[in-house]
Amino acid sequence: MIRDHLLPSDVRDQLPGWSIAPGGRPGTVAITGGLFLSDGDGVTVLLRVVGQEILASDAGVAAMRLSDAGVDLGAGRASKAWAEILDGYHLKEIHGRITGRRSIQCAGALVADIAGAVLSVDSLKWLAQGGRESPLEKSLYAFLSSAHLEFQKRPSVRLPRGGEVRPTARVSAPKREVLVQAASSKQAAEHALVLVQQLARASYSTEQRFVLLSGRADEWSPDQLDLLADNAPVGFATDMRMVDRFLKEAKAPPRLWAPAND
Repeated sequence: MIRDHLLPSDVRDQLPGWSIAPGGRPGTVAITGGLFLSDGDGVTVLLRVVGQEILASDAGVAAMRLSDAGVDLGAGRASKAWAEILDGYHLKEIHGRITGRRSIQCAGALVADIAGAVLSVDSLKWLAQGGRESPLEKSLYAFLSSAHLEFQKRPSVRLPRGGEVRPTARVSAPKREVLVQAASSKQAAEHALVLVQQLARASYSTEQRFVLLSGRADEWSPDQLDLLADNAPVGFATDMRMVDRFLKEAKAPPRLWAPAND
């Protein structure tokens, strides 16, 4: 809920669904909504009203997360992708912070753009893992071929604000297109979470998003599985029949890790 005394009403009315708290500096507030980073932390945007304009930033969180993951933003593919993402959202980098400045009438759009850019650049952590196919990806492709489903490896999917993501596969399932992201490690699952959140923003419905995890449900953290399943159906490599039913019949898989009384 937006606290009335922290923002003018003409800004507050543009931020339904966002919560607000003091931002730590006079005149600065911290806006948090329903978008989550790969480790489950909510995306936070710092906001300040200056006259008839809004200043916003991510406080440098996105760049710090990439640095911690071993991604060098100073050169190479990561640097180019970072610049393209910010340009797509019409934002700038100032001292490692993703920043924007717009009129008060565009406050809601600015907050959404900062949050979208943070999610998009967070996925650049995947660059540190290299681009080779994992055993899980190879087995997914083999399964899709044996199931007589047409698919495309690592398709380019454009996001509403100009960003780009590359899920593991685009599957031509009966009556719909499904984007599948495979993950065989905790970090890969974190990347999958960010990716399916971005696909939701790109208007891909729940029936068009799917996360395939290696192994069984009991080999994964229930908290991480809950977070994934809140954003996309989740299946496991040990039960590809369930994956087959989802793709061909749009039958959502159950949450096998949930307590029996849930």
